[in-house]
Amino acid sequence: MSKRFTHCLRIQFFPNHYEDERISEVVDYCVKYGFDNVMLFINAEEYFVGHMTVEEAKPWIETLKKAKRAFSEKGISVSLNPWTELGHLDRKRTLKEGQNFNTMVDFDGNKADIVACPLCENWKKYFLDFYTYLITELEPDTIWVEDDFRLHNHGHLHFGGCFCDEHMRLYNEKLGTNYTREEFADKLFRKNPEKRVRKAWLDVSRECMVNLATEIGNHVKGLGLGTKIGFMTSAHDWHSLEGRDWHGLHKGFASGGKMINRLHLPCYGEISAKQYYHLFSRLPFHCRALIPNKTAIYPELENGAFSTFAKEAKFLQFQLESAIPLCIEGMTYDIYDFVGNGVVNSFKYGEAIKEITPYLNGVLSLNLQYNQLEGVILPIDEKTVYKRNAKINNFADLFPDESHFNAYLTSLGISTKVSTKKSFNGKVVALGGGNAYNFTKPQLESLFKDNFVIVDAGAVRILLERGLGHLVGATGSEILYAECDVHSYEQVLGGILINGKSGYRVTAFGKAGNYVRINYKDESGAKSYVYDYLGNKMGVGIMQGESYYVIPYIMDNMHLEQYHDLRTTLLKRFIIKANTGVVLTNHAGVYAFLYKQKRRRVLIVVNSTEEDFSVTNLELCNVEFTKIYKLSRKSGRRVLAKFEQKGSQIEIKAKNEHLSTQTFILE
Repeated sequence: MSKRFTHCLRIQFFPNHYEDERISEVVDYCVKYGFDNVMLFINAEEYFVGHMTVEEAKPWIETLKKAKRAFSEKGISVSLNPWTELGHLDRKRTLKEGQNFNTMVDFDGNKADIVACPLCENWKKYFLDFYTYLITELEPDTIWVEDDFRLHNHGHLHFGGCFCDEHMRLYNEKLGTNYTREEFADKLFRKNPEKRVRKAWLDVSRECMVNLATEIGNHVKGLGLGTKIGFMTSAHDWHSLEGRDWHGLHKGFASGGKMINRLHLPCYGEISAKQYYHLFSRLPFHCRALIPNKTAIYPELENGAFSTFAKEAKFLQFQLESAIPLCIEGMTYDIYDFVGNGVVNSFKYGEAIKEITPYLNGVLSLNLQYNQLEGVILPIDEKTVYKRNAKINNFADLFPDESHFNAYLTSLGISTKVSTKKSFNGKVVALGGGNAYNFTKPQLESLFKDNFVIVDAGAVRILLERGLGHLVGATGSEILYAECDVHSYEQVLGGILINGKSGYRVTAFGKAGNYVRINYKDESGAKSYVYDYLGNKMGVGIMQGESYYVIPYIMDNMHLEQYHDLRTTLLKRFIIKANTGVVLTNHAGVYAFLYKQKRRRVLIVVNSTEEDFSVTNLELCNVEFTKIYKLSRKSGRRVLAKFEQKGSQIEIKAKNEHLSTQTFILE
């Protein structure tokens, strides 16, 4: 029997509040719209009581047992989502009698009221006992560890881990010192940052969370009831602040069993689809590369405000199907109130989900693996925070920024592959922002020698700092800040046509990011120059060598002027010239995800624009095939697609509709 896409509805039933009525209607809803699993909340959001006791949980468990019986009768499995492990934030709750927990402390000495330190043995005993009670009473298919399993983002506490007495003891033990919290913070990022202090802080945090995950995983396995652990995660760049060991955590929770993750989809309320999918490319698409390849992925689709004004059914459907490039096995849905109102049929969410379920099953049958992706290589490193250099008293400098540049390239409609590897051969590789810190000098030299490399100005400055400016022919640089300095516009060299026009120009002072005037030993590879408002040449713009391409701006955010035709046309020409197994849609906001399997390739096209196209136009670089099949959005079956090809240009006779995806099989 082929695998089916799993729809998992997250819902909360409040004890003795119309519970029979609510349970009955949710069961009917799940049967009607094909939900295979229900994730039942306990101690969630509005009804959060702090670290819940067994006595407080008993009425909830009775209601959940009743719900489980009703779901089980219809063949619907039940999982459990306790909303609190360490605690998201205090919310004016307090510890209860006997809960003598050590709570988290930030680098300024602010202390949480209830958010537990993961090193606290009293909390750990309470937590494992409470888990034992929940699992033995309900016997859920899966128990989900919430994304409060982290050392940051806990309400009023400053970002950056825990600095309680026990953590301070471990930091000092690593260093062979006796620093106070204040002295340690000074050496971490304030007065005189030291790399060894940063490493000790990260190493302790990393080990602390992996050890805890392993202990929880072993404990749940030891109960012998077959309950699996699912791990909820949010933005990977924030998690980097604890030096997160992604493989260690997933293996720890799984305890030799199935690894499960609920990746965060970055949109609790409806926004522009272009904006959303750029965030998707920067966050879950990158985070997926950090997670073990064989992990079962069930992303989080949430309507945080629980109305159709916040999220229409069509947008929810787009989020659902546009998550398939993550190679998902299902989806979790947090789309109705936490407060226990049940489902709201008038939202039409059920219809939107059911409509494309055959298509989702068809995609699932292709057995796509995330590591099968091919295209421009986007490096990522879970230890990037170890390499970050904090300026004096600026903790934010420790955050990674390379995924901004990587997401930019993906959003141009270029097929990409996020990779944690350091060595490539004959590929197009993007090196943006702080990523140049994540490679050793020999690795960087090999990277430029063996591949075609696209760099932004931030990476060039790091290369210069590390004595490797020669890799792009650079001898020095100077930042000219956006809307502050006199640089005004960029113009291509004579003989270069953009949109059929000579002398094409684009702004250089506004929404393009900070311009970096890079000095080159030889300017013969310049494709454009930057000028001031009086027309005086100020410096080189785009620089192209035989195997490298320099974008002269710091790509540390979504800079909309980088989508200008002057910039995207020249960049794509470089990629096409490299001819290394890449697909281009040639329309920003229409994404391409290419998977290489035995004897075939699978191409997923995601249209995040508001445009409908009567056919699907693509440019294929070193991608060979003789037949194209399209998966039907109605049945999920393969249908032979007609196409016309002229050189690398291909026109597939299939509509490319807005807010939708297409899946093609190239054989």
